[in-house]
Amino acid sequence: MNVPLREHLRETILEMAKPLHKNLRGQKIELFLDFVGGASLGGRLLDVGGGPGIDGEFLQMYANFGEVVVANRQVRRLEAPNGVRVQLIEADGRSLPFKSWSFDWVFSNAVIEHVGSWEDQIRFANEIRRVSSKGYFVTTPNKFFPIEPHTLLPFYQFLPARVQQRAVPYSVGYLRQYAAVHLLSSKQVQELFPEARVVSLGFPILGNSLVAFHRKVQS
Repeated sequence: MNVPLREHLRETILEMAKPLHKNLRGQKIELFLDFVGGASLGGRLLDVGGGPGIDGEFLQMYANFGEVVVANRQVRRLEAPNGVRVQLIEADGRSLPFKSWSFDWVFSNAVIEHVGSWEDQIRFANEIRRVSSKGYFVTTPNKFFPIEPHTLLPFYQFLPARVQQRAVPYSVGYLRQYAAVHLLSSKQVQELFPEARVVSLGFPILGNSLVAFHRKVQS
């Protein structure tokens, strides 16, 4: 398949997938807001690696909190919802520049698979656990879902890195150049967040996403 045709196919597939992707993200947001206590919560939220989303869905989530900090290695402009203070901070999730228990809630959607090696993922998880005072909610793609979410290629995640490098030009997802992505199994997520409840979400039978969420006991 020539390059222009491949690009056209990729753009067509991504456009067709947008409603599904938005719906799946909506499931996560609904579960998160239900977990933390519903609408109009107030309090401080830290979104690690966050952004506006496909159609501003995460901005709508922010509207439930009194103050929101978005920590990302690449700071992008956000149009804050009316009445909500949203602060953007350039930061590495493996070493957050905040004191312990600085935020009521910490949220992170599909970031931990991008932070590096298993040791980097441990650091990332421990930082989320450290800075949250009431609890946290972390999502990541399910390694054992057959379609790899960044390339939309079947079983891509199980290929050796050298084979992934040769396969990624045929990606019909948003990953168009090779980048190391370390997807996690449910067992691995549980190891990273030992006190959390870990569930699958999304597609029936075998969810495409994993969610680790934990509410801390208030003394």
